[in-house]
Amino acid sequence: MLSVLMVFGFASCRKYNDRGTGGSGAPSITRVRYISKTDTIKNVSHPVDLDHSNVYDDIKLVKFDSTVTQGRLNTQYAIVGKNLLNTTQILINGQAVYFNPALVTDNIIIFSIGANVPFGPSQTNKLTVITTQGKVSFDFSILQPPPVITSFTPLAAGAGDIVTITGSVFNGVTGVKFDTTPAEIVGTPTTTSIQVKVPAGIVQSFIYVTTPGGTTKSVASFGFKYVIYDDALANGWGGQGTGGYDGYGSTRNYKDPAHPKRGAFAIATNVDNGYGALQLGYGGATLDVAKAGLTSIKLSIYGGAGFKAGDRVQVVLNGNYGKAVAIAVTPGAYTDYTIKISDLGGAATINEITFQTLGVGAPATFYVDDLGFI
Repeated sequence: MLSVLMVFGFASCRKYNDRGTGGSGAPSITRVRYISKTDTIKNVSHPVDLDHSNVYDDIKLVKFDSTVTQGRLNTQYAIVGKNLLNTTQILINGQAVYFNPALVTDNIIIFSIGANVPFGPSQTNKLTVITTQGKVSFDFSILQPPPVITSFTPLAAGAGDIVTITGSVFNGVTGVKFDTTPAEIVGTPTTTSIQVKVPAGIVQSFIYVTTPGGTTKSVASFGFKYVIYDDALANGWGGQGTGGYDGYGSTRNYKDPAHPKRGAFAIATNVDNGYGALQLGYGGATLDVAKAGLTSIKLSIYGGAGFKAGDRVQVVLNGNYGKAVAIAVTPGAYTDYTIKISDLGGAATINEITFQTLGVGAPATFYVDDLGFI
């Protein structure tokens, strides 16, 4: 038994030493390749044979050139070359990137490009492999990721007003559009902020930002298809202009300058009891949901005096309290909400909107601004 173990151990050590030595010369890079090829079927990928230009699709061998000259952030690739086993560091544009030594052979290194790798025209666009025998550089650039839009303010504005778009990877922005209408960029954009003028004729649209990395669409839409409050109540609402009514258990100020979201005013509602409300009855021409193409209510709400963390207001459409939607009200700050009409009972026409406090200790004041339908 001892003799067998000694022979096995000798053979194992010999195999390890043969592999562990690797090439004795300076490293070289032949190419950089994908690790897998994404199939046309969503969420399906197939392994690439790194020594041949093939990809297996579980049925047959398909010709596929996996070689790349540019990389994307947060993606894995393979370096193919010689004398790579004793690699100690990989750099891209001077930034160290991660590789697992267990996935290194004398001909292949699997590595990951992290989110911190720099990109752009000012970079060297070089991939450098450093081993115990030397180093080698290879032409390899990093593609700029698509821009990311996290928010924009104000939520609605008139033609010529300034909208600030906030996000990331706005490097080299080449254009901003409100749907298909180009917007004028104001000042000098940064990598995280762009200011634009609202084009004429925009009532409601999505915002698109284009950079060398691609085009991104905002998650939320800008503006309204139908405005109820924008520094003043629209005619027909809350007793303003052509009819309507307002109430209850509260006092309302429709031109309060204390906490506007934008512009000069917001609606201030001071509730007299724990279930006081801002109730806005509509007395204008029939507001048909389908005909007007309305899908959701959009609003901004601010917790003023008397509001504490966790306090809520319920939004009610057409007096349908059985389908009310409760929303949190943040003390000292505006919170933006978009609520589907279907979640509020799916009314075919609109005749009333109510914001009722839910057990909030009175007296207390909340503010509503930028209210309408999208």
